[in-house]
Amino acid sequence: MTRGATFLAALAERPVITDGWPEGRQARVRARFLANCLRELDRFLHGLLDELGASAGHVVREDQRNTANKLRAYGVPAAGVFATGGALVSADEARLRALGRSSACLIHCNGWVRRPDVAGGDTMTVGWRETSGPALARYALGTRLAPGAAEIIDVCGFYDRLGDRLLLTSPLAA
Repeated sequence: MTRGATFLAALAERPVITDGWPEGRQARVRARFLANCLRELDRFLHGLLDELGASAGHVVREDQRNTANKLRAYGVPAAGVFATGGALVSADEARLRALGRSSACLIHCNGWVRRPDVAGGDTMTVGWRETSGPALARYALGTRLAPGAAEIIDVCGFYDRLGDRLLLTSPLAA
């Protein structure tokens, strides 16, 4: 997981990313490339949760494809908890869900925000933080996700820190 996050963070510093978001067909290529990168990081975390869960005596569900749900089932102390839609959700779980939305938006809509987080809403929360603070960034409907180096590095840092915390923290009893 750390190697994948480190590799992608280093890639984010290369001109292909730092030169700005391309136009036309190249924008579609960039959006799909970044979506695949996000999905790879998610799969690394998914595999780590499976291995740690099995070693802790948890029943590992092969049919559980959602990493945020797998993290909740694994059960580690949350980095923060807040209410969303009437349920308590860990900050890590919420961010993983936002990263899933971001990836889906990039791959299926070429980065154009077409759906809000909640029914009737007018924004979508993404998996990287605002440049001015710890809150996750929000994009209005009709705008384009165009993550650059800072956003990619932020996401890589999140996965790296979460992986480290998982390795150092015991899960809840199976």
